Amino acid sequence: MINNFKKYYPCIFTVILILLYSHNAIAQYPWPVEPKNQSHELTGTFCEFRDTGTSDHFHNAVDIPKADGSPVYAIADGQVTSIVRTGSNAYVRVGRYCYLHITPRADLQVGDAVVTEQTILGTILSGMGHIHFIDGYYNSEINPIRANGGLTPYDDPWAPQIQYVKFYQDQTEIEFSEGKVSGRVDIIVKVKEKNGPPSTYESRLNNGTYYLAYKILNDDADSVVFSPSYYYRFDNKPSNSNVHNVFFKSLSSTSSHVYIATNEVYRNRYWDTTQFPPGDYTVMVNTFDTRQNTDTVYVPIQILEQDVTPPESPELKYIRQVPGGFKIAWYPNTEDDLAAYNLYYSRDNSNWQIVTSGSEIPPDSTSKTFSIASFYNALYFKVTAIDSAAIPNESEGSDVYGIKLNSEGSSNLLLIVDGFDRNQDSGGAWSERSHSFGFTYGEAVSQHDFLFDMCNNDALIDGSIHLDNYQAVIWFLGDEAELNETFSQDEQAILADFLSRYGKIFLTGSNIAWDLDLDSDCYSTTQQDNDFLNQTLRANYEGKSTAQVTVSGRTDDIFSGFEFNLDQQILSIDSIDVISPVLPGRICLQYDSTRYAGVINDDLNDGRLLYFAFPFEMISSSETRAELMYNILAFLFVIDSVENPEDSGGPNVTQPQKFTIEQNYPNPFDFATKIRFNVPYQTTLSLKIYNVLGQSVRTVKNQSFKQGSYESIWDGRNDAGKMVPNGLYFYVLETNNIRISKKLLLLGK
Repeated sequence: MINNFKKYYPCIFTVILILLYSHNAIAQYPWPVEPKNQSHELTGTFCEFRDTGTSDHFHNAVDIPKADGSPVYAIADGQVTSIVRTGSNAYVRVGRYCYLHITPRADLQVGDAVVTEQTILGTILSGMGHIHFIDGYYNSEINPIRANGGLTPYDDPWAPQIQYVKFYQDQTEIEFSEGKVSGRVDIIVKVKEKNGPPSTYESRLNNGTYYLAYKILNDDADSVVFSPSYYYRFDNKPSNSNVHNVFFKSLSSTSSHVYIATNEVYRNRYWDTTQFPPGDYTVMVNTFDTRQNTDTVYVPIQILEQDVTPPESPELKYIRQVPGGFKIAWYPNTEDDLAAYNLYYSRDNSNWQIVTSGSEIPPDSTSKTFSIASFYNALYFKVTAIDSAAIPNESEGSDVYGIKLNSEGSSNLLLIVDGFDRNQDSGGAWSERSHSFGFTYGEAVSQHDFLFDMCNNDALIDGSIHLDNYQAVIWFLGDEAELNETFSQDEQAILADFLSRYGKIFLTGSNIAWDLDLDSDCYSTTQQDNDFLNQTLRANYEGKSTAQVTVSGRTDDIFSGFEFNLDQQILSIDSIDVISPVLPGRICLQYDSTRYAGVINDDLNDGRLLYFAFPFEMISSSETRAELMYNILAFLFVIDSVENPEDSGGPNVTQPQKFTIEQNYPNPFDFATKIRFNVPYQTTLSLKIYNVLGQSVRTVKNQSFKQGSYESIWDGRNDAGKMVPNGLYFYVLETNNIRISKKLLLLGK
């Protein structure tokens, strides 16, 4: 409301002005351009912001517009002390006065005497259109348009104008919104000092101000509750090292002067709202120029109790393909102060970009659909929640889920199910509130051109996702245990039903058998759990093994020749299950000759089941994960199978008849590429990567192979596990008497 305080405040400032100016009444002098004894408009004021492309600084002069070639006169008697004749910063200095951006008179020399208003020092440089007039020696400059001194006459009836007042968290670019503040606050003020009529050039209307101050008033703006003892008044130029104590860097430019009103020239200060009771207040900002023209604005503001607690991480529900695109859904957060959601995407789980910048998702939303028909590489997403605090708090990201939409006509669609909810809060080894193991599985799958969706296991229970829409399922449980349940009764029914209707399942986790078997020491196991383990998963619990083990494939089965280690740095668990098969299940992986790690069952008509008693994501090598995943997918989808002539009773025309190596795919590649080769008879061979200098970079394979067709993955790493530089490489298939090579190109790492 307009009140007496507001009404009389400008008058109070006029009195202050008179007092401020009284001690500053120093020498007056004429203008250095014609007419010398008439007022001129200005295109730059003293101490306004300058960003000239070199270093930010305070303007140390006033800029007086005048046509190129116009004469420049001495404004005081004296002797020439220095001259620079070349460059855009050519000048003449006479005592404490400097005339910059002029072409010095050819016959003018250092030591020459000059006379006020008579001696022409030079002419305004071509292309400059103004003289930059400095009063004072270097680093001791004073304001040339000071009251009762300096350039005279100077007529300026035009008041400065406060363009806006904003509020930021102290020493940050985090802006408070909706007039609500908390904690330490910077008051940011843009001022346009007008040094000409409204009809003149913009360059004369957007200059910096002379004086700026703020006060905090009560809600009715009729009394002061806080008045700082400091303010800006530019009689003398400060050191340029302090320019960003005065000017807000991200919003200031040579034509935009945005002040940090809460600072002092020589140090950072702030408005500490914690010293005030929460409630409604008014921020008053006042500015005036050297001719006592003033502008004052009143901004209502609300102080909130400082809130630094972010919302909980959202829980993703699924990412799935829909007609013409894909849909991301999540379960709603329940915080009372929830304000919005943000959505991020990545291709590599390292470089994240915000999808919703400038258009946050409303708090009542639980999904977002994208009309993107296809993309070659898999994309990964996470969601964060944002509250309505004065400085909004953003939660940590959700679990990372991904999707692969298009693969050159591939129709193999599978679902990756995240059943891993356990962290340290519920007695688990995982220390984070969320995880990115969905990326681990997605990358291993996408390298083989399979399409996939991804979902939370709860989405199957609540009916958001139906297994009928998928040919196969990968279900990972990390170190899920009895508190969170590896498989609830509902999930057991869903999986059993899927298998009975020709479904294909790959299941992996560390505590599955222990949680389900009545012979374990798990307190919550039921007979139904035990039956599910025996009759559906075709496995028994045989005890625990340390997680620091080597896992190897059983001879003559789908993982023959594989051997890999589990890495506790990926998932720091103490132990993993030891299992045994229940017929018709059979062993496919082992820790050693008596302790088994994997069970396989393909005696389910068209249904197939593969169960790892350890987390797949713990496999230490990404290349091994990719190669192992190829065999998993080949088993689930029955792809690229090769008949054995001895089993079929006759020759197999599809068996390779000579050594060949195919062009890698994709090529060029960014994350990993597949290399296919054919072996016509059993032999030992190597597959190696070389750089253009012929130096060996990576031995991909070096082992005995039977007759058949094979595929290996190179992930762009050398033998030490480090990424190699982008560029051209050769892959070479070599035996005792055969050497075949092709080129490949690595890009995008």
